[in-house]
Amino acid sequence: MKKAKVVTLLLATTLAVSALTAYGYGKMISAGKTISAGKTIVRSEACLAAYDKNQLVNDASAIVSGEVISSEVQDDFSGFPATDYVIKVDKVFRGYPGADVEVRTEDGENEKMILSTSEGMATFQIGERAVLFLTDDKGTRPDKDDFGYFVLGQFQGKFKEENGKLKNEKHTFDVATFAQELNQIEKDNKAKGLKKLKADPESDI
Repeated sequence: MKKAKVVTLLLATTLAVSALTAYGYGKMISAGKTISAGKTIVRSEACLAAYDKNQLVNDASAIVSGEVISSEVQDDFSGFPATDYVIKVDKVFRGYPGADVEVRTEDGENEKMILSTSEGMATFQIGERAVLFLTDDKGTRPDKDDFGYFVLGQFQGKFKEENGKLKNEKHTFDVATFAQELNQIEKDNKAKGLKKLKADPESDI
């Protein structure tokens, strides 16, 4: 019987810079426990850039609500597994995303490896519904045309509806006034001249 390998891996500098540029976090791969024979088990530790509501609204390429209807695991340009989820859009609050959007998460399982992510990264399940702040800024990575979006700020840009509220671990919106609040935040951002957040590859944010 084959024994699974557990290794410590560090992503190349180009990948770390690309990840930071694209969606506000640096990524390091470290050792993890394994129960899967013959596969390397790795864990991604993320350093997330902080997004308040104003920055989320300012930096989002699209803001949508919808249902996760399918997923597909692919190898990204560095050979690590990534999962692309298709979300069927039922309402568009900002942008022009189309009827379906493809959102990538940096995790998954391929023939050689299982990659899991740390807390704070956006995750999805088939059938779940969410409101998403999305970014199509994927930096200069060579596979940027293979998928549509990342979740902006990861957990900070994914909201679930509960008792009339849109919530995540950091922010809350009222469902009834969500569109109006977005409009007001946009006005405030324009008045302040708010710029898009650019993560520093050397920072600990």
